[in-house]
Amino acid sequence: MSPSVFNCFAEIVSRRLSGSGPFTALEVGAGGWTLLSIPSFDRGMRVALNLRFDRITDQLARTSLVVANANGLPFADESFDCVMSCSALEHDRYFWRSTSEVKRVLRPGGYFIAGVPIYMTLQTDKEFTTLTYARHGLAYNADYYRFSEQAVREVFFEGYSEVTDEIVVRQYPNPYLIAAGRK
Repeated sequence: MSPSVFNCFAEIVSRRLSGSGPFTALEVGAGGWTLLSIPSFDRGMRVALNLRFDRITDQLARTSLVVANANGLPFADESFDCVMSCSALEHDRYFWRSTSEVKRVLRPGGYFIAGVPIYMTLQTDKEFTTLTYARHGLAYNADYYRFSEQAVREVFFEGYSEVTDEIVVRQYPNPYLIAAGRK
């Protein structure tokens, strides 16, 4: 995760979760530099979820680590105020199951904030072809999707009360979108 991506998540969290807290937060696909280190979550319950944790950083050590697949989250309904996912859903063969599970574990009025690679028209496009995000995630051999902005709005946040934020963090050469929806 780049500093600009982290800062964008932090800005959305600050803007959307500005109440008294403490907040319960889940990061799906958490890595060493976790979004759970955003200061708004300092006093609340922070849960980092991934299929495996190869290295436990100081940041991760301050969270509850859960090894599980987001296609079937091991949490009760309406458990979290905020669920975040950064550069994980494109590696999830059944991402729609995960987004459905996220909605299930979010409290009413809670926020899902997702960052994913997207495709979009770029100045370098030639005759209906566009550059795309380079395949990554080779360590776990799973890199399935690039999303349209429409798919993020209409599939990730289907049934939410509103999509509150859509920020294209970068365009060239690898377009990346962070979006948030309120349940």
